[in-house]
Amino acid sequence: MKMDVTEEKKNTFFKRTDLIFTLDHTGQPTPKVEDVKKEITEKFKTTPDKVEIIYILTHAGDAKSRVKSRIWEEGVPVKKVKEKKETKTEEKPKEEVKEKPKDEQKLPEKKEGEKK
Repeated sequence: MKMDVTEEKKNTFFKRTDLIFTLDHTGQPTPKVEDVKKEITEKFKTTPDKVEIIYILTHAGDAKSRVKSRIWEEGVPVKKVKEKKETKTEEKPKEEVKEKPKDEQKLPEKKEGEKK
């Protein structure tokens, strides 16, 4: 794999380096995230726990991929996952609906003067 760095920005506020580069992987499939991390750690002399891969995009019909990654100074921050709150709703017992026999069902009475 041949790595060609397109863009390298030092982000002092977040204490990281943002990288965008092109990988030439002729004769091979799209590289796995672990393989790309390994290449970055070798080239930039860092450890794998400080490297974050954002995406790997392969150009259609070409053996080149565009990669966006970050190298953190203090390690990749852990993303907080929002936990779903389990809401227990009180289930009301369903009331049984009793149907009246047909002979007991009353039809609405017609008032005098109403048309059919």
